Amino acid sequence: MIGESCSDAELVGHLTRMVAEHPRDPDWAAKLAQVLAASGTKFEALGRRTADVASTGGPSSLSTLLCPLFLRVASFCVPKLGVPGRPAGGIDCLAQVQGYKTALTGAELRHVIEECEYAHFVAAGRFAPLDARIFRLRQQYGLQDVPVLVAASLLSKKLAAGVSTAGLDIRVAPHGNFGRTFEEARFNAQMYEQAAAQLGISGRPVLTDGSVPYQAYIGRAEALAALVTVFHGTADSWLQEHVELCRQLSAAAVPDESAAIERATREQLRQAFNANLVAQGASYDAFLSAAERGAAGHGTEISAERDGAAEISLEGIRRTLVAAQKMDGTGEQFPDPAGVILRKRPGEVVRRGEVIATVRADVPGQRDNIVHQLKAAIRVGEVS
Repeated sequence: MIGESCSDAELVGHLTRMVAEHPRDPDWAAKLAQVLAASGTKFEALGRRTADVASTGGPSSLSTLLCPLFLRVASFCVPKLGVPGRPAGGIDCLAQVQGYKTALTGAELRHVIEECEYAHFVAAGRFAPLDARIFRLRQQYGLQDVPVLVAASLLSKKLAAGVSTAGLDIRVAPHGNFGRTFEEARFNAQMYEQAAAQLGISGRPVLTDGSVPYQAYIGRAEALAALVTVFHGTADSWLQEHVELCRQLSAAAVPDESAAIERATREQLRQAFNANLVAQGASYDAFLSAAERGAAGHGTEISAERDGAAEISLEGIRRTLVAAQKMDGTGEQFPDPAGVILRKRPGEVVRRGEVIATVRADVPGQRDNIVHQLKAAIRVGEVS
């Protein structure tokens, strides 16, 4: 069986056999989740009502940043154990805020929870370290979208963080990790619920359409810029629709408290966010500064070369931004050299010369290449 003492080769052998024999087995997902969670420290919430909403990955959604705030407004404790996202997971975005501590010791985690009832942190070798190790091997060997491994990884982090109610945003898309079609995703959602139940966790998955952008701000600093507009009441209709989707995801995770979530105001969300910033070593001013960097760097426009309808390839944008992060030479754990803000929705009719998107690109010697690749992903097609 898989264990901490296994070599990488042995782990890959175990994973390969599991994929071949139990690709969608909730029993195996639950067993593996227990092993992964037991490989490190476990947080005990000491009688608090705990909840979180995780995601299956994919660019443009802000659910892992906004859902914890809705849950806090509903008086839930949110110990959110995250992993780096590609290109912009929740913890990656928060890491752009000067002073924000992403890795917490057990004592620091306890302090943050006591201060504001919400902690957002990475494993850092302490929480489910075997999960982090296996995740790297899954990336290396193309095992990122195997349902039993996805469910086990997600649930192991909930076990390690002491989360008893685990919502899940299943982002359905051709590039999705937990369902490329809604039919496939529904089957995986059932498996996730069944595995969670075996672990004493209330699993509450929701399927969302990840094939098109959820909102316009794509990138680590860009996500922060989006949050500023949400908190300050200047979000456009597209972003506001996404905020409401995150509200629905949160309410689906804790239906008994859905009324409180439905009443949650942007000021309450901002207060919950600010409390977490301060508890983890940052400040609201530092957040605003990081967000401003994301907005101010957009000096390049992608304009329509002809009349037609905007076509947005999320996979193309993701691939380009991830490549830019890998080329970044700063040595930062969460580099942020590039981002996109869409100015048109997919399918929206545009005229020649209209701006479809703006780009931030700061990789020495690679700026033109990044812009060229993004132009291939953000283009104009025929009007349907």
